[in-house]
Amino acid sequence: MGRRFRLAVHAVALLAALPLLLPPAQAFGQAPKRGGVLRISDREAPNLDPHLNISFLTHSWANMVYSQLVRYPHGLEQKHSADFSIVGDLAEKWEYKSPTVIEFTLRKGVKFHNKPPVNGREVTAEDAKYSMERFKAKSAFRSRFDVVRSIDVVDRYILRVTLKEPSTPFLNHLAASAYLAILPREVEEKLKDFNRPEAMIGSGPFVLKSYQKGVQIAFERNPDYYMKGLPYLDGVVIEITPESSARLSLLRAGKVELGHMWGYAIPEEAKSLKQTNPEMVMSPTWVLPNGIIYFRTDQPPFNDVRVRRAISLAIDRKAWNDAIHYGEACIEEGPVPCAMKDWKLPIAKMDPAKAKYLAGYDPAEAKRLLAEAGYPNGFTTPMYHWPGYAPPWRTYYDLAADNLAKIGVKVEFKPEEYGKYTTTTALGKFDGMAIGPQLPGNEVDDWLFAAFYPEQPQNRSHIADAELNKMLIAQRRELDPKKRLALVHEIQRYLADKAYYVYLPGLPQYIVHAPQVKGFTYHDGFSLGYRLMFTWLDK
Repeated sequence: MGRRFRLAVHAVALLAALPLLLPPAQAFGQAPKRGGVLRISDREAPNLDPHLNISFLTHSWANMVYSQLVRYPHGLEQKHSADFSIVGDLAEKWEYKSPTVIEFTLRKGVKFHNKPPVNGREVTAEDAKYSMERFKAKSAFRSRFDVVRSIDVVDRYILRVTLKEPSTPFLNHLAASAYLAILPREVEEKLKDFNRPEAMIGSGPFVLKSYQKGVQIAFERNPDYYMKGLPYLDGVVIEITPESSARLSLLRAGKVELGHMWGYAIPEEAKSLKQTNPEMVMSPTWVLPNGIIYFRTDQPPFNDVRVRRAISLAIDRKAWNDAIHYGEACIEEGPVPCAMKDWKLPIAKMDPAKAKYLAGYDPAEAKRLLAEAGYPNGFTTPMYHWPGYAPPWRTYYDLAADNLAKIGVKVEFKPEEYGKYTTTTALGKFDGMAIGPQLPGNEVDDWLFAAFYPEQPQNRSHIADAELNKMLIAQRRELDPKKRLALVHEIQRYLADKAYYVYLPGLPQYIVHAPQVKGFTYHDGFSLGYRLMFTWLDK
């Protein structure tokens, strides 16, 4: 432990000490041009407080205006779309004083936006402490801070975090989008909460200019942003457009440059766009969010592994892929998503007798399992979901119901309003069965510990498996990368036949934008502001 810890500290110290430099103009192929307003169409965030809502929309908007202690690399900083290495944001460096004590040194002179009641004052360690303790008290993801023993201000620019035990995922959790946004205390003191436009005051690359609920939200360049010369854009406008077909129409007509905040288009949309708008820039990719059917495994009938296995064997993943994804999806999606290539254990390296329950299709065996479990005539179950997810989700709902009907499982759809879905069903507060996308995080621990350990908000299936729990804890404490990878692979082998979740074909996406958009580099996660601070318009 001692030698491994010293090596880890040395590596982190080297990375943290690197200066944050702008990439040279020649790296772009041409010098970036300043100015212009980027137009995007997407749905509306249900809440503006990044600590109080788990919605990807809330965190994408929040990331425009708030900074974090650390972040992921973006633009030309990143090696690939799932580069989850850590770079400094408000923290210019950090140092492990021991395996459980980390000291963050904040940059001097970073200012909050020049708006009352903050009025452009400097960001300090007190702001970081306040924000982290607020997250720990109020966020639905506060369990990520269960490992934190104390948060202490050493001086104006140094923050000390003491952990209860070594935690490999901790820095990654600090970097994950706006979950750990650094907020100014006086906003809550004067305005009572952060869920209002005038309360969106941070130190990030953009400043909130205006918000017309249900219509539009507009941001403008932060003139005092600490990364000198960034962002290139004068502003960003998000036209609130609930329907995916309407977003696509705006993109076709040239009324927006991005038809989705991250440029997503499913293969069908991308191929159609290429015919009508051949000038569009398109890049195929697999993305981290994946689709799952999840259950109350602590309640009948889903507390019986035979029932869960039957549900999984009823899903014809190859047919789904061929019918709606042009064969471009990944059908080996869980429990680690296909996009997380560094951690993913291919099914070919698992026991075939177990692996069939991850991605196999065998309706006859599914019926036999149901009969063996005491349901020879099947059963009826609710299926909770949010109907507003972009395509192909409505098709996924129908296909799942159709596949399950063939083995005698009748689905009763239970559509929910988005705010209710994100605060109840998506956090495991439902009965029976539910279906939808998941993105618990950008660290492999989020896909394992967060999704399977008892009492975690992302443990939607209410799993309580004592043997698995030991493995989940071991991998997050292991500081040696090779040993940790072996543990993560073993967890995937163990989970193959448990069917705690039923994984649906991974969603292939095309990153699509208008040709005048330059420097827009896709990165998994919700960090819209960091992505757009390197983006510019060639017009």
